Amino acid sequence: MALNLKLGPRRQIEDDSAWGRSWVGWEPGQSARDTYDNNRGVWNLDPRVTKERYATFSVDGTIIAVVEIDHIEDVPIRGGGMKQAVVGRVLEPGDAGHDLLIDRTVDDHRNPVTYIPDDQFTYAWDYSARVSGGRTHLPRHDQNTDHDRPVSTVSTVSTVNIIDWFGIDWLDEENIERYVTEARQLWEMVQRS
Repeated sequence: MALNLKLGPRRQIEDDSAWGRSWVGWEPGQSARDTYDNNRGVWNLDPRVTKERYATFSVDGTIIAVVEIDHIEDVPIRGGGMKQAVVGRVLEPGDAGHDLLIDRTVDDHRNPVTYIPDDQFTYAWDYSARVSGGRTHLPRHDQNTDHDRPVSTVSTVSTVNIIDWFGIDWLDEENIERYVTEARQLWEMVQRS
């Protein structure tokens, strides 16, 4: 589902890539856009990264920015060689991927490039559903419900089916709009896949 890029404190650098960045890392108050622009590369990425839907940036074990991956690009390194960079769209509050992943805790492995395990997913649709990018799962909604319950088939999923899958049996005027919006965003994400 997600590639995780671990960041340290913001620091000045002499960039050995063709980009010529002057800094990398993160500091409090830094926007998700600045985090992405200066930290989306330059990394040694495994070819399996092409199967990931999201790139996350984490600091001290907490995800601070989320990007929906469009593709991975090669970046020339001065003196020879190539490394890789993520190309994608920075997600904002209200985007399903952002809301699913932001502020989540990630592993504490020393490697600066890790992957969020597939066991944090569930099948949200029937097994014949097409999911793009070589993925076989859709992300788990961050609710404490029975996520293994199939929704139906992709062709017949409705907002009501998705709300039922989330396990929501209490809706009032204050929160129904939020859940309907989330359900529509999830459905749109599935249709784009």
